Amino acid sequence: MPNEPNRITKTERILSIYHLLSYCEEVSMQELTNNLQGSIKTFSRDIALLKKAGVQIRYSVKRKAFVVESLQHTKPDLTGGKSDARYVAKIRRLLTCMDDMPNEDCDKWYSEIFPEASKRTMQRDFATLNTIGYMIKYERESYNSHDAGCDVPINQYYLDRPLGIYDIFK
Repeated sequence: MPNEPNRITKTERILSIYHLLSYCEEVSMQELTNNLQGSIKTFSRDIALLKKAGVQIRYSVKRKAFVVESLQHTKPDLTGGKSDARYVAKIRRLLTCMDDMPNEDCDKWYSEIFPEASKRTMQRDFATLNTIGYMIKYERESYNSHDAGCDVPINQYYLDRPLGIYDIFK
């Protein structure tokens, strides 16, 4: 039996689309279908959810691609049902982490930015970001190889962002 390709969750797919949009001038539907699992209708729903989370995206007919108008997010649209509003808030929280999280003391930054979120929520968010290539690691050992062999203080979270645009698709 051949191995089934790695399945990604809806949240991971949405964050991957955002990663592409924030690093490229434009992203076509063809590029999305080549790199991610899903249909055109699925990606259209994902883009709509990103818009609802405050990402300023528009479709350029001339370019036949989605374009981010500004990297500054607008206020999220939390209208709709409770579960929909919670999901949009979660996406917004993860997008904020992708954009603004510092490379060191990630847990302290997270607690300051999202004081209402529990430690468990933080750990879940970090795990989600890890699956798409934003590696958030907790250093326990006194000698570690973070930052190409440089020692860093122990008992802290550190972030290694993907170096390239397509590094999240490995």
